[in-house]
This record gives sequence, structure tokens and C-alpha cells, in this order.
Amino acid sequence: GGLANLEYNVAINKNTVFGLASITKQFTAGCIGILVQHKKVSLEEDVRKYIPELPNFGDTIRIQHLLNHTSGLRNHNVLLDLKGFDYDYNGYNNAEIQALIFKQKGVNNKPNERMLYANSNYVLLALIVERVSGISLDEFAQKFIFQPLKMNHTFFLSDNRRIVNDRAQTYYTQEGKIQQHKSLTTCIGAGGLMSTIEDLALWSTIFTLKEHPFTWLAKFLTKEHQLKDGMALSYAQGVFVDDYSNTKTIHHSGRGRGMRSQLISIPKQKISVIVLTNTASIDAVAISYQILDLFLPKKINTSQKIKAYEHTKETLKGFVGEYQELNSDLAMSIFIKDDSLKAKSSFGQNAVHLTALGEGRFQRSKNATVVHQFVDKKVQDWDMSVSFGGATFYFEKVIYVDPKDVIVKEYTGSYFSEELNIAYELFEKEDKLYLSYLNNPSIELFYGQKDEFGSNRRTRYIFNRSRTGQVTSFTVGAEGTVKDILFVKEQNSKND
Repeated sequence: GGLANLEYNVAINKNTVFGLASITKQFTAGCIGILVQHKKVSLEEDVRKYIPELPNFGDTIRIQHLLNHTSGLRNHNVLLDLKGFDYDYNGYNNAEIQALIFKQKGVNNKPNERMLYANSNYVLLALIVERVSGISLDEFAQKFIFQPLKMNHTFFLSDNRRIVNDRAQTYYTQEGKIQQHKSLTTCIGAGGLMSTIEDLALWSTIFTLKEHPFTWLAKFLTKEHQLKDGMALSYAQGVFVDDYSNTKTIHHSGRGRGMRSQLISIPKQKISVIVLTNTASIDAVAISYQILDLFLPKKINTSQKIKAYEHTKETLKGFVGEYQELNSDLAMSIFIKDDSLKAKSSFGQNAVHLTALGEGRFQRSKNATVVHQFVDKKVQDWDMSVSFGGATFYFEKVIYVDPKDVIVKEYTGSYFSEELNIAYELFEKEDKLYLSYLNNPSIELFYGQKDEFGSNRRTRYIFNRSRTGQVTSFTVGAEGTVKDILFVKEQNSKND
């Protein structure tokens, strides 16, 4: 079944220890569940009761909001990217990420308004476990989860000098060459758990066996919630809960520079599928569903059974336009061709046909798991949401500026962000605007709406002007999970 180490030609076996990445979240959530069971914390409590260093952003962020990614906290991985963090030569620990979170002056949304997946939530949950229990996250998980379940090869790796027997080295491919990935990061909570296939099989039985000592914990992890607007969330507590082939599934995947992982359980069939890899080139999620298909009843093609909802031509026309993801420059065109609605994203090669499910609600005809929902801007602050399985992306209608109207040199100069403690330099080259910052010497920026640019990297830069029309600052939104990072123009910075 492959090699755990290419240098020594060591084969993978049942005792091989893999990093799990985000599969870790269900165990961190499980530790919170145990504190709730012991009546040490309540999910409705203000996070700041335990973490007073977290700024007061106006609305109460509760422990529950951290568990299902509805807190609105900015995703620390995206913040690191905006700082120019080099993952090959640098690492970070929990204390450094906590300090970065505490330095932020804004959030992406009010609590429970949206679900935006962000690792920051689980770094704070790990801190709550440690502060309430008085012991480390690993000690707590060993005592209350791993030892009772006899998961003898599972642990949080918070010291990368530690000797790990039977560890799978991680690899990635770059320009056709296989490279070793050496991570210097020791941040745990959102990731950082090490385990084996057999230990995860033991854990998965809490979801698949009816009479299990941890059935109560499985119920805690899989309890579903709704957003403020009544929309059901598929993210519960550290796991996604949704349907596949008309069957309830509980799952989470993990991804890192040199690995992919997936754990999926189907209580009804008493089946769990676990896929662990030590290379990023193997699609663990796709493999898991291919394996599930062997065990599940054959899928019925339901798309023919659904009677298509019909919109008037005028209503359809109202959906047509250019859309851009909030806090990102990911673009999507919605247009009518042959009397039907089509969608094409800036990453997509071809337009996809949209089939109506209900008022303003469409699914992609070739991928029913992708659902577009058009909403009234008076009700929400977005115009269209697109749900890919469990993750939802929010878009607004935009009007792009004519490039002839853009005077590039108005935007050039040096800018500084207190929240990220980083300087950005904007410069002009051949009538184009470029951005330079740590480890990113020359990123071309592309025109968007008026006074807006994008980088084709799901990052948007929105410029602000003084009353006299001078550019004074800009805000950055990135990957949909970071909003309004302020960069102020340096006083002595001139527009060259």
C-alpha cells in the first residue's frame, strides 16, 4: 500500500502514523463536549469569559460559534498568506496564532450570520480546553478520549523534535520532482493530530455502533444547527453532517502540503471509510466516495423525477449579471443562453447549465451538490450564495470599470497594516499596477469595480480616497474568510 519513507524504502503498514490535518477538529470539539458533560463549560457562554484577550467585536461570540465556524473570526491561514509567510522555511505555534487573532480589529460577519470555515476557531477552542482543564490539550484528550478508546498511537504533535515511531514522511510534487515536505509548524487544535488507520477505525465506531460508551459524544458532535436566517448548517461540531446517495453521512477531510486525509461514517450501514495519504497528489475524498459506492445501494437518478420549477423570463433576467465573491476577486458570470440560465466562474473552463429547484434556487445540472441561491439584497448583504457540498461562498453583483478610466499612478506608494504588521509597496510598470511585499516581489493587480483591484488569487483590494480625491488607504479581503484588513498610505509616500 505505498511507501511511508522514500529514503529508506519503508512500506506503509497498519501501524504507520499519519498527520490528519483538519480531521483533528472533531477531536478538539470532542474535548469541548467532555467539558460540557462535566458541566465545566456551556456552549452559550461568551468565549471572552475564558479568553479575555480576544477583542470585543460588538456582538457576543459564543463557544458554539467557534465549533461550527459561525463566529466571523478571520482565518489565520489567510492572514499569514497576506503577511507573506513562507511555510517552507518558517513555522508557527499556538501562542503566535493566538497573538495574531488578538491583534485583529474586525470580523467577517456577526455571529451566526454566516458559516465561514476558519482554523482560528479551533485554535481558540484548544485554548479554552487548556485553560478550563489546567492541562495540555494532548493530556486532556489522552485521558478522556484516546485511552478509554484504546487509541494507543494517537496524539497531538506540539513539538516537532519528538521522535515518532512509524511516521509517514510527507511528499509533494514540484515541476515533476517529488519533494519532501518538512513542516516547522506545531499549532494544534485545528490540525496537528497524529494517528493510525486502526486507531481511527476505533474512533469511528462511536458514530456507527448504537450501544457505545461514547454514543452521547457522537450525538454532541453531530447535533445540527441553523443560521440566524433559518438556513440549515451542514457543519456541526468538527464534522460535516449531510446526505450522500440518500444516506446520512458524517465526515471531514484534511489537507496539507504533503498529505490528504478523509474520514467518513455512515451510521445506517455501520460503515466507515478512512483514507490516509502522505502525498498531496492522491485525492483522498474522491477515493472515499468511490469506496462508499461499492457498499451503498445504487444511486437513483433523481434529477429526472424532480419537476423543474419555472421562473418567468423577467425573473430570470433579474439574475443575469457579473458577480464577485465577497472578500475575494473570484468572479462568476450568470447569463441566459437558449432560454436557460448558465454560470461560468473565472476558474471554470466551460459554462454550466443551472436547473431551477425553487424560487431563485438552482442546482448545476451535472453536479447536483452545487446549489446557487439568488437573494434580495434588501434582505441580505449578498446577491447570490453558491453551496459546494458543505461550504458556502457568497457573491455580490458588480459593475466593472472601463480600464481606460483607470489612472494607475493614483494608487502607487507604500502602505502599512497594523493588524498584520506588514508593509505593501504598490508600483507601476508598463501602465499596470503591481504589488510587492515579503516573499511576493511582483504580483500583478487587475481592474475590478471603481477603485478596486484583484490579484486572481481570491484577493480583493478596495481603495479609499480623501475628500479631495487622493488615495489614502485600502482594505484587503481574501479567500472569503478575511474582510477589511486596513492598509494606510505612508505620509511620505508619493505617487510616482
